[in-house]
Amino acid sequence: MLKKFYHRHRARWDQLDQFLLGNPVLERGLVLAPIVVACTSVQNALLLSAAFSAITILTVFLTYFIPKKLPYTIRVIANAAIASLIFVPVYHILQKYWPEIVYNVGIYLPLIATNSLIVQKSESRYHRQKIPVMLVQLFTASIGFSAVAVMIGAVRELFGKGMLMGTPVKIIRFTAPALLLPCCGFILLGFLAAVLQKYRLHLEKPLRKPPHKENRHE
Repeated sequence: MLKKFYHRHRARWDQLDQFLLGNPVLERGLVLAPIVVACTSVQNALLLSAAFSAITILTVFLTYFIPKKLPYTIRVIANAAIASLIFVPVYHILQKYWPEIVYNVGIYLPLIATNSLIVQKSESRYHRQKIPVMLVQLFTASIGFSAVAVMIGAVRELFGKGMLMGTPVKIIRFTAPALLLPCCGFILLGFLAAVLQKYRLHLEKPLRKPPHKENRHE
């Protein structure tokens, strides 16, 4: 059913979808470092996802109104400056309610303010769209980043620590602490990207036409 919908509305799907086939992490290879290094638990993943969504959506929306007549370099610097300003209140809110998790993610929280979607894609992709289309793309990209971050964080916390959301899971008898290393985070991302690519190939296959029924006359 989804395959039929994809083929029927493919142009619109490709334009708006950045959750599945246009996932910023798995398909485009953007914003990898925070997930590979810092997403070692679901709590870390949720905090990074909240920061990513708030900073990216607000920054790209506000910088949309920067005059296009300004040189490209000036606009990119302005994008980074506005993202840094937005990061300050976001950081203080997160620090107030989740100080321990903010400490755990370390430098990868401020790095969210200069992620690739703000620095690179805002000028080359988002700012070329109409505002409603741009906002849909930003929301789906944020959901896509969050989904990948939480999946990676859950697998690494569950099988690397034997815990989930900081609570021990008794049914896990064996843990592999190596999953908490950045190299294993990168490997898990690679597996997810391969699964997504396999699913993309499945969706892009031509639809099978129903068998032609011949009229038989007695």
